[in-house]
Amino acid sequence: MRKRFPVLAAAAFALSIVAGGCAQEKSPPQPQPARKAIAGTEKNAVPKPHVKFFTGKIETLDAAAGTLTLKGPKGERRFQVHEKVKEQLDGLKIGDKVIVKHVDEIALSIVMLRRSKKTLDRKESPHRLHEEHSDRVRTD
Repeated sequence: MRKRFPVLAAAAFALSIVAGGCAQEKSPPQPQPARKAIAGTEKNAVPKPHVKFFTGKIETLDAAAGTLTLKGPKGERRFQVHEKVKEQLDGLKIGDKVIVKHVDEIALSIVMLRRSKKTLDRKESPHRLHEEHSDRVRTD
């Protein structure tokens, strides 16, 4: 019995070494289940266009062609008006101050700047304002 134990121990040791060596071999990769693509997460997805704003005074306006040229603090820019926005050109004229929301050279919306009350008051003659208020002055 004493001779069998070392032989069995050596056999067990040899099997453990062989089994450990087999376990280190790489098995072929398991196929992954197909994932559903989530919108916007693909690497080759088209980036969203960057919307910008340009403020300026209308230099040229061609409603038939749908073009608009503005001169502002950042220089002069020419825009092609999007089909859905062409009706916004009807109320505009050369010299109006507007804000154009655009992507590259395509105008997505056009908004005319409001005039403040101070601007409207300056257009009136100072003499006329004085005459209107002169009848209200008390002479006690």
